[in-house]
Amino acid sequence: MSDILRLIAGGLLSLICCYIGLLIKRRYRDRVIFYKSACEYARVMSSELTLNKTPIPEIAKKFAIGRSGEFEKALAQCTALSCEGKSLEYALEHVNIAKLKADEKKEIVSFLCGGGKSALNDQLSFVAYHKDVFEQKHKKCEQDSKKLGGMYFKLCVLLGIAILLILA
Repeated sequence: MSDILRLIAGGLLSLICCYIGLLIKRRYRDRVIFYKSACEYARVMSSELTLNKTPIPEIAKKFAIGRSGEFEKALAQCTALSCEGKSLEYALEHVNIAKLKADEKKEIVSFLCGGGKSALNDQLSFVAYHKDVFEQKHKKCEQDSKKLGGMYFKLCVLLGIAILLILA
Protein backbone atom coordinates (compact mmCIF):
# COMPACT_ATOMS: atom_id res chain seq x y z
CA MET A 1 0.00 0.00 0.00
CA SER A 2 2.75 2.47 0.90
CA ASP A 3 4.59 1.68 -2.35
CA ILE A 4 1.52 2.67 -4.35
CA LEU A 5 1.15 5.91 -2.38
CA ARG A 6 4.82 6.75 -2.91
CA LEU A 7 4.44 6.07 -6.63
CA ILE A 8 1.35 8.29 -6.82
CA ALA A 9 3.08 11.05 -4.82
CA GLY A 10 6.15 10.80 -7.06
CA GLY A 11 3.97 11.02 -10.16
CA LEU A 12 2.15 14.08 -8.84
CA LEU A 13 5.38 15.81 -7.85
CA SER A 14 6.81 14.96 -11.27
CA LEU A 15 3.79 16.51 -12.99
CA ILE A 16 4.07 19.61 -10.80
CA CYS A 17 7.74 20.02 -11.77
CA CYS A 18 6.88 19.64 -15.46
CA TYR A 19 4.10 22.22 -15.14
CA ILE A 20 6.45 24.69 -13.45
CA GLY A 21 8.88 24.20 -16.33
CA LEU A 22 6.06 24.82 -18.78
CA LEU A 23 5.10 28.04 -16.97
CA ILE A 24 8.69 29.28 -17.12
CA LYS A 25 8.91 28.52 -20.83
CA ARG A 26 5.56 30.23 -21.43
CA ARG A 27 6.75 33.35 -19.60
CA TYR A 28 9.76 33.65 -21.89
CA ARG A 29 7.52 33.13 -24.93
CA ASP A 30 5.03 35.76 -23.72
CA ARG A 31 7.84 38.32 -23.41
CA VAL A 32 8.80 37.66 -27.04
CA ILE A 33 5.19 38.14 -28.14
CA PHE A 34 4.89 41.34 -26.07
CA TYR A 35 7.98 42.94 -27.62
CA LYS A 36 6.97 41.77 -31.10
CA SER A 37 3.68 43.65 -30.67
CA ALA A 38 5.56 46.68 -29.34
CA CYS A 39 7.79 46.70 -32.43
CA GLU A 40 4.78 46.40 -34.72
CA TYR A 41 3.01 49.24 -32.94
CA ALA A 42 6.09 51.47 -33.20
CA ARG A 43 6.30 50.76 -36.94
CA VAL A 44 2.60 51.48 -37.43
CA MET A 45 2.84 54.61 -35.34
CA SER A 46 5.85 55.86 -37.29
CA SER A 47 4.19 55.31 -40.66
CA GLU A 48 0.85 56.80 -39.55
CA LEU A 49 2.53 59.90 -38.12
CA THR A 50 4.70 60.34 -41.20
CA LEU A 51 2.13 59.71 -43.91
CA ASN A 52 -1.25 60.64 -42.46
CA LYS A 53 -0.44 62.64 -39.33
CA THR A 54 -3.11 60.59 -37.52
CA PRO A 55 -3.72 61.41 -33.84
CA ILE A 56 -2.13 58.90 -31.47
CA PRO A 57 -5.38 57.69 -29.82
CA GLU A 58 -6.73 56.81 -33.27
CA ILE A 59 -3.51 54.98 -34.13
CA ALA A 60 -3.84 52.98 -30.92
CA LYS A 61 -7.48 52.10 -31.65
CA LYS A 62 -6.68 51.00 -35.20
CA PHE A 63 -3.75 48.91 -34.01
CA ALA A 64 -5.72 47.17 -31.26
CA ILE A 65 -8.58 46.09 -33.55
CA GLY A 66 -8.60 42.31 -33.69
CA ARG A 67 -5.76 41.87 -31.21
CA SER A 68 -6.03 40.73 -27.62
CA GLY A 69 -2.50 40.39 -26.25
CA GLU A 70 -1.02 41.89 -23.13
CA PHE A 71 0.60 44.72 -25.10
CA GLU A 72 -2.76 45.70 -26.54
CA LYS A 73 -4.30 45.76 -23.05
CA ALA A 74 -1.49 48.00 -21.80
CA LEU A 75 -1.90 50.20 -24.89
CA ALA A 76 -5.62 50.60 -24.23
CA GLN A 77 -5.01 51.45 -20.56
CA CYS A 78 -2.30 53.99 -21.38
CA THR A 79 -4.37 55.59 -24.13
CA ALA A 80 -7.34 55.94 -21.79
CA LEU A 81 -5.17 57.46 -19.05
CA SER A 82 -3.54 59.87 -21.52
CA CYS A 83 -6.93 60.98 -22.83
CA GLU A 84 -8.04 61.62 -19.24
CA GLY A 85 -4.93 63.78 -18.70
CA LYS A 86 -3.34 61.58 -16.04
CA SER A 87 0.36 61.91 -15.32
CA LEU A 88 3.08 59.38 -16.12
CA GLU A 89 3.51 58.53 -12.44
CA TYR A 90 -0.19 57.76 -12.16
CA ALA A 91 0.02 55.55 -15.25
CA LEU A 92 3.03 53.68 -13.85
CA GLU A 93 1.05 52.85 -10.71
CA HIS A 94 -2.17 51.80 -12.46
CA VAL A 95 -1.07 50.05 -15.65
CA ASN A 96 -0.51 46.37 -15.01
CA ILE A 97 2.04 44.52 -17.16
CA ALA A 98 2.82 41.27 -15.39
CA LYS A 99 5.38 39.85 -17.80
CA LEU A 100 7.87 42.72 -17.60
CA LYS A 101 10.41 43.86 -15.07
CA ALA A 102 9.98 47.23 -13.37
CA ASP A 103 12.41 49.14 -15.61
CA GLU A 104 10.93 47.59 -18.76
CA LYS A 105 7.44 48.49 -17.59
CA LYS A 106 8.54 52.08 -16.99
CA GLU A 107 10.01 52.26 -20.50
CA ILE A 108 6.88 50.84 -22.15
CA VAL A 109 4.49 53.05 -20.17
CA SER A 110 6.57 56.16 -20.85
CA PHE A 111 6.45 55.32 -24.57
CA LEU A 112 2.72 54.63 -24.62
CA CYS A 113 1.72 57.59 -22.42
CA GLY A 114 4.41 60.04 -23.47
CA GLY A 115 3.40 60.39 -27.09
CA GLY A 116 1.61 63.31 -28.68
CA LYS A 117 2.96 66.04 -26.43
CA SER A 118 5.61 67.45 -28.76
CA ALA A 119 6.17 68.60 -32.34
CA LEU A 120 5.93 66.09 -35.17
CA ASN A 121 9.69 65.84 -35.79
CA ASP A 122 10.36 65.30 -32.10
CA GLN A 123 7.57 62.73 -32.01
CA LEU A 124 9.03 60.85 -34.98
CA SER A 125 12.48 60.72 -33.40
CA PHE A 126 10.87 59.57 -30.11
CA VAL A 127 9.11 56.73 -31.94
CA ALA A 128 12.23 55.80 -33.94
CA TYR A 129 14.31 55.60 -30.76
CA HIS A 130 11.79 53.37 -29.02
CA LYS A 131 11.36 51.22 -32.14
CA ASP A 132 15.09 50.49 -32.09
CA VAL A 133 15.02 49.76 -28.35
CA PHE A 134 12.04 47.42 -28.72
CA GLU A 135 13.64 45.57 -31.63
CA GLN A 136 16.78 45.01 -29.56
CA LYS A 137 14.68 43.78 -26.62
CA HIS A 138 12.70 41.52 -28.97
CA LYS A 139 15.89 39.93 -30.30
CA LYS A 140 17.25 39.44 -26.79
CA CYS A 141 13.96 37.94 -25.59
CA GLU A 142 13.91 35.57 -28.57
CA GLN A 143 17.41 34.40 -27.75
CA ASP A 144 16.53 33.99 -24.08
CA SER A 145 13.36 32.12 -24.97
CA LYS A 146 15.23 29.64 -27.14
CA LYS A 147 18.15 29.28 -24.79
CA LEU A 148 16.83 29.70 -21.26
CA GLY A 149 13.16 28.83 -21.69
CA GLY A 150 13.96 25.47 -23.21
CA MET A 151 16.72 24.84 -20.70
CA TYR A 152 14.52 25.52 -17.67
CA PHE A 153 11.75 23.36 -19.10
CA LYS A 154 14.14 20.45 -19.65
CA LEU A 155 15.65 20.89 -16.18
CA CYS A 156 12.23 20.82 -14.56
CA VAL A 157 11.25 17.69 -16.51
CA LEU A 158 14.54 16.09 -15.48
CA LEU A 159 13.90 17.06 -11.87
CA GLY A 160 10.43 15.52 -12.11
CA ILE A 161 11.86 12.28 -13.46
CA ALA A 162 14.46 12.25 -10.69
CA ILE A 163 11.78 12.74 -8.05
CA LEU A 164 9.73 9.94 -9.60
CA LEU A 165 12.73 7.60 -9.57
CA ILE A 166 13.62 8.48 -5.98
CA LEU A 167 10.11 7.91 -4.68
CA ALA A 168 9.33 4.85 -6.84
